Amino acid sequence: MKKLLVIAAGGVAGSLIRYFFVGRNDEIGIFLINLLGVTVAGLFALRLKPTELSRLFWIPGFAGAMTTFSSVAVIHGQRSDFEAIIYFYVMVTMSLLILWLINPRRELSK
Repeated sequence: MKKLLVIAAGGVAGSLIRYFFVGRNDEIGIFLINLLGVTVAGLFALRLKPTELSRLFWIPGFAGAMTTFSSVAVIHGQRSDFEAIIYFYVMVTMSLLILWLINPRRELSK
């Protein structure tokens, strides 16, 4: 039960930050908040050595609630144009780049 409460507390914090910093149909805001969420999750998963409860608060709670693929999917579904496709692929590419910058030691092939 304690773990669920920690995840819920992180979820409340993450969703409130998203609500206050991203306006309706704010493509740039969604883009930036999603990259911030990837950064937070990447730091706690790959760089820092958090306790189990801290990890649960920050990754599935905070970052999970703050970021959402559904916003990107809605943008793509509403617009269905070349710009929406580019937006999607830039989001994925930037997310992977952030994770690589956080943890560049991983080798791509062995």
